[in-house]
Amino acid sequence: MSSRVTRRYVQGFLGVLDAARIDAVEAALERFDALLRTSPPVTAVLYHPGISRTKKQALVSALAADAPPELVRFLLYMISKKREHMLKGLCVEFKNAADGLRGIVRGRVCCASALRDAQQQRLTASLSAALGKEVKLETRTDAGLLAGMQVFVGSHVIDGSVKSRLARLRKHLLEETTQLKPVA
Repeated sequence: MSSRVTRRYVQGFLGVLDAARIDAVEAALERFDALLRTSPPVTAVLYHPGISRTKKQALVSALAADAPPELVRFLLYMISKKREHMLKGLCVEFKNAADGLRGIVRGRVCCASALRDAQQQRLTASLSAALGKEVKLETRTDAGLLAGMQVFVGSHVIDGSVKSRLARLRKHLLEETTQLKPVA
């Protein structure tokens, strides 16, 4: 629920934000998000129900003093609407929405062994051509896949791993054996 509400706030913010300022706002929001993740005292103050909104707004104004004024106003607005709990997921939602405006989609590739640069470039180019958007991939390895890879891009999932093929084969064989009738 919170993610959906955060997404709506971000969409509204991007609607009034000048397109030329998106990169600057994104960079400042990443710095602010890093500060929230690495400073428990700051998050304790922001999320404490007994601390007034004006004190929280003063804290955010001080922490985001070097940020673009549009972002500072947006953060203060969120606090004034008692939405400070959404600050934690704000950066991720903003990046996703900004990437959508730029025609970029982010994806994740999980491979049994590390991809070489040439393989990763071919995979990225193929996905970009298929989706009609620029694809940025994050790769990681998982030896549990045995061989092959799993690709997650947006709502698309391509599973070419041996692990899943074996699981499907096992399921198919179990279904076939339960349908066999005993010979009398």
